[in-house]
Amino acid sequence: MRKLPLLVLLLLAIALHVIHAQDAAVLKRFAGTWEAKLKDKVICTIKLEAAERISGAMHACKINVNDDGELIEPEASADSDDKPDPLLDPKIQVDTLSFAVKDEDDEQPLKFELKLTGDGQAELRVLNAPAPIKPIHFEKK
Repeated sequence: MRKLPLLVLLLLAIALHVIHAQDAAVLKRFAGTWEAKLKDKVICTIKLEAAERISGAMHACKINVNDDGELIEPEASADSDDKPDPLLDPKIQVDTLSFAVKDEDDEQPLKFELKLTGDGQAELRVLNAPAPIKPIHFEKK
């Protein structure tokens, strides 16, 4: 009878270890540098780090779309000193990383979902964009 609590504790410890190992594997799939390109030019970079939690930043994202929400070439920018925007409230749910980014000029943060679509492949969706934007393809470097 007294062995039952010990057995329950042992099974709980094993279950927690398995869950932690699965979480680490999921974090590893997201960790790294992700790039979106248009005509062989990088238009957006997302750098993700995985420790106990996922964290990261968006770098130099110049995303322009036409009326149909398709990517078009970004306008030339004289501002080459773009600072990365940190990811706010990043959360992973199965194969999707949701996060927000707040630019200094924006009142409300933009909300995003980065969904893994294959090995080293993902699509970024802008959830609250002011205009329609089709999913943007990213590759892990």
